[in-house]
This record gives sequence, C-alpha cells and structure tokens, in this order.
Amino acid sequence: MFFGKNLRYLRETNGKPSQEKLGKQLGLTRSAISSYEDGRAEPKFDTLNTIANHFNVTVDQLLNVDLSKLSDEVLKQKKNLDKYIQGENLRVLAITTDNKQNENIEFVPVKASAGYTTGYADSEYISDLPKYHLPFLPKGKTYRAFEVKGDSMLPLKPRSIVIGEYVEDFTSIKDGMVGIVVARNLSEGIVLKKIYNRVPQHGVFVLKSSNLAYPSYEIAAEHVIEIWKFAAYISKEFPEETNSLSDLKEAFWRLEDELRDMKDHQQNSLF
Repeated sequence: MFFGKNLRYLRETNGKPSQEKLGKQLGLTRSAISSYEDGRAEPKFDTLNTIANHFNVTVDQLLNVDLSKLSDEVLKQKKNLDKYIQGENLRVLAITTDNKQNENIEFVPVKASAGYTTGYADSEYISDLPKYHLPFLPKGKTYRAFEVKGDSMLPLKPRSIVIGEYVEDFTSIKDGMVGIVVARNLSEGIVLKKIYNRVPQHGVFVLKSSNLAYPSYEIAAEHVIEIWKFAAYISKEFPEETNSLSDLKEAFWRLEDELRDMKDHQQNSLF
C-alpha cells in the first residue's frame, strides 16, 4: 500500500502545510499525521475517507496508486472526474416551473429520447417537452418522466412510463439501484437498468437488465449525462414476477460479478 507515501506527497504538493496544521484541518493530531506518513500506524476507514475527500482523491487511489508517479495532467483529470461524479458545477440540469414556481415533471417519450441526449441542457428543448404534476410524489425533489422502450426491464412492460428522481451525486448510488441512465455513447441514449457502482475501482457503472436475455455492460462514468432514481411508474398492465425468478436473477448476477472479478484479478497479475 502507498498510503503513508501518498499522504506525505499530497501534503507537500498542496500548499505544504505542517503536519500539525494538516492535522487540525482533518481533526487529527500532529502525531497521528506523522505516524501515518512514516507507516507506524494505519487510520480507521472513516479517517481514511476524510483524508481522501480532503485531497479530492479516491480511497482506492490513496491506498493503491503511487500518486507521485502520476503526471499533473492525469491527477487533474482524476480530480475533474471526481467533481463530475459528485455534481460539483460540472453537470447542468435544465428544468421548467409553473406560474407558482413549482417544478414541472417533464415527460420524455420514446420518440424524443434521441434528441434528449443532445438537448438535455437546453432550456428551450426542455420547455417544449410535455409537463405534468403528480401530487403523490414527495415535494422538494426534481423529477422527470421517461417512456420505457423494449422489454429489458420486465416485468415493466414496453410503453410504461417511469418517473425518476434526479441524482446529483453519483457516489450516492447503491448497487442494484434501479434508475434511468442518460449517456452520450449509448445506442439507445436513455435506458432503464439496475445500476452497479464500480467507479472507485474501474471508473465505470455496470448496467444490468432484469430480463436475463439482455447481457449486462459497462459504461464509463464520464459518459453519463444524468441518472434518475426510480421513483414510480405508470402502466396499463400490472407487473408480476415470481420470487423464484427473482432469486435466479440474483444468483446469475452474483456469478457474473465473480467471473468479472476473476478476470480483473488475472489481468492485474500479469503486470
């Protein structure tokens, strides 16, 4: 692990604060910083996370990457990606409101989905979309409605309408969260999937369908424009799924993850 070396490197290349000053910034003692840098002690996870956030790097980078060997440009790219993932002024969301300044729920039908991936930040494009209000949804959140295309997320039927809650910070996404993903390099442009967060390890999201006929795939985090957490749906048909089928899917997905991890381990062992 490179933790001690990286901590010293980050301290010396970010204003060169003393160990005592950095300790105060992090809520730690000078002796704790000294022990970490010299490899005489290891921090608890919450302390490790605090240090990573302070220097705008991931915990994985802090532990497993020799940051002193990365170029300034690579570090800048990593930091910009982290800011993008967390929604810090690098992603724009266009919305509309009614005459009482209440946010509308804009509806994106299938026929408009292709244009949405280019017009998502254009206020004029968004203002031309159909608008609705759904009083049963919790207030104080931003919602958007999307028409489901295809049968990859059975038991939801094609042409069902899914209402999504806007996710500003992608790091808040928990594995298995169902959501609408809007991305630049997806052939469909907009997809409803189960989302698995592999950004800290590989810089990607893994997207899985509930219909096992559709394979899972990865998408680079920087290509993701928006993510909307599943909040509700509207359908003419009531979806049903047996518990046995759900258990089979979970077993299949676990096996798929294990195979992916084995592949990553084999590739890493070659270098």
